[in-house]
Amino acid sequence: MPVDRCVCHRVTFQELAAIAKRDGCDLDSLADRTGCTTGCGMCKPYVQLMLESGRTSFDPLPQTQGRPTKAS
Repeated sequence: MPVDRCVCHRVTFQELAAIAKRDGCDLDSLADRTGCTTGCGMCKPYVQLMLESGRTSFDPLPQTQGRPTKAS
């Protein structure tokens, strides 16, 4: 199943891409405007990829990608 939205804030990556393009948003300003990446945070690596690539649908990323690792 493709990943195409921020589930916590019910906003699609297509909607986020349009806002980012229209208003020149980076990740932080897009999060401030829409709430994306501020709930569970699972969409953050996808939103970053969306901003970098323009894509709005992704295969699921490996679970460790985009997440900080715990120091031992």
